Amino acid sequence: PNERQFWRIVNASADRYLDLQIDGQTFEIVALDGMPLAYHEPQNPKRTTNHLLVAPAGRLEAIVTGPLAGAHAALRTRCVDTGPVGDPNPEMVLADLVSPGLGPPRSDGMRHQAYTPDDRPPVYKPIDVDPFKKTAPDFTVTFTEDKNGFYINGQKFAADARPMTSARIGTYQHWRIVNQTAELHPFHIHQVHFLAYAGNGVPLAQPAWLDTVNVPYAGSVDVILDFTDPAIKGMSVFHCHLLNHEDKGMMAKILFK
Repeated sequence: PNERQFWRIVNASADRYLDLQIDGQTFEIVALDGMPLAYHEPQNPKRTTNHLLVAPAGRLEAIVTGPLAGAHAALRTRCVDTGPVGDPNPEMVLADLVSPGLGPPRSDGMRHQAYTPDDRPPVYKPIDVDPFKKTAPDFTVTFTEDKNGFYINGQKFAADARPMTSARIGTYQHWRIVNQTAELHPFHIHQVHFLAYAGNGVPLAQPAWLDTVNVPYAGSVDVILDFTDPAIKGMSVFHCHLLNHEDKGMMAKILFK
């Protein structure tokens, strides 16, 4: 009862959105898509919410509190409106949370699990991306679809295609992702994170560093991509992370140089 646990939730589904909620509890979010909230903003190491939309490929790391003694709660996904031509995404229970109450102590060994403390000092990287927000986009990604497939900037992915764009290591870029379809699309890019800071041209109430962001149907998202990690190498891709859309063309190459 009232036990606090660290949870990592991964949406590994092919095409299902999760609007996660725990009955009567909140998520104390400490990281999204593998990026600690404190890394770029040490003064804001966590945020609390009673539900969070996690697109396919999205990851959530949070502190959760168990239900009261003898109480029952559920981890559930709420119904998600995926757009006029999107797939149904109904509410459903994902897991039951049951407190053992006053019964015998747990025998699974979890309560006595040993933890190794990490005494290394935290690493932070505060950055000021406001100047990039004031510039025109360096690149625009436009999602479209028709009965023959799914497209980025009018093109279907081809294994032998040239990169659609490039980025020099050590830089930041302002991208705008535009969804000209009547359904949601989760934009995902490999090897890098980005700050999602505006939706449909309006500043977001809670900007976040991610590698997967939901793009509203008939809408847009503005992001600042961080290409400064020297580990970034070679050819990579960005795409819609609905597997059926990706497989039918909604993917493109980017060259890191």
